[in-house]
Amino acid sequence: MMDIIQKIPVATICLITMICVGPSICDGSLNSRPIIGVLAQSSDPKSQPYYGDTYIPSAYVKWLESGGARVVPIRVRESGEYYEKLFKSINGVVFPGGDVNIVTSYFAKAAKILYNMALRANDAGDYFPLWGTCQGFQQLTVLTAGKDLLSALHAHRMMALNLTHNFGQSRLFADLPKYILTSLISYNVTANHHNYGLSPTTFSQNQALRTFYRFMSTNVADNGKEFISTFEAIKYPFYGVQWHPEKVPYDWDLNDALTHTRRGVKVTQYFADFFVEECRKSGHHFPNITAEISTLINNYQPHFTTDTRFQERYFFNFTQPHF
Repeated sequence: MMDIIQKIPVATICLITMICVGPSICDGSLNSRPIIGVLAQSSDPKSQPYYGDTYIPSAYVKWLESGGARVVPIRVRESGEYYEKLFKSINGVVFPGGDVNIVTSYFAKAAKILYNMALRANDAGDYFPLWGTCQGFQQLTVLTAGKDLLSALHAHRMMALNLTHNFGQSRLFADLPKYILTSLISYNVTANHHNYGLSPTTFSQNQALRTFYRFMSTNVADNGKEFISTFEAIKYPFYGVQWHPEKVPYDWDLNDALTHTRRGVKVTQYFADFFVEECRKSGHHFPNITAEISTLINNYQPHFTTDTRFQERYFFNFTQPHF
């Protein structure tokens, strides 16, 4: 019997495994070189020194790289052809936190293009994940609902998550190791840095949101009101967190009550590993190695500033890049 098994080609064994228990079981079916796009947003023109029109915080780059991915910046105020080409070349997109208008900004307009592309791709069987953090989480709600439904829900502190009773039925939390679960519910390991949020009441009253997403955790803002802190799309590989998984190991903002504990770092790593693994399920790739290398964020140098934060940012000007 062993002789027969040894003669079966590895590719055939992988195919049988994929049919029986799903594609994620066979590592050979995954993309081992995932490249993830992070959307840039407008800089404050009054900031000094002024390095560029748009920026990406380096913490998001480090977070994704810790999960085994490479990163490309996604510029705003570009042509439709630019987004189409880039979308076909990358394996997922992150909408980061920040402070721009999530309805009218260049960030919002570019996010809408990418969101609609991801919807169409997934509907056609082309697996493509999205992740939204803080502002990015809020951006996802606007893109799905078609309007801004946020409330004033200020929170600038570390918190534990209040998980829903059915959190384990989600993709994001289904395989939580016990240590990570304990950390999430019993320790202040999630960094909140926001002035607005989505209330569970608003969520339940909006048909577009409640039929598109399931939420798995809530938290309480400084005014005592509840906000949704974690959700995922029911049908699509879209994920959103109102908190910042990238902050604990990589951001040293002196204005935030950030704690850099071992538990917090482990939690960060779990979510980086999860999302990068989702992106490995995408088969998109650049047309050639030259285009791939020239587009990576490694071609740029982050700037370190000490005005109000110890924070690194990559800056970009409004230009039309070419593949």
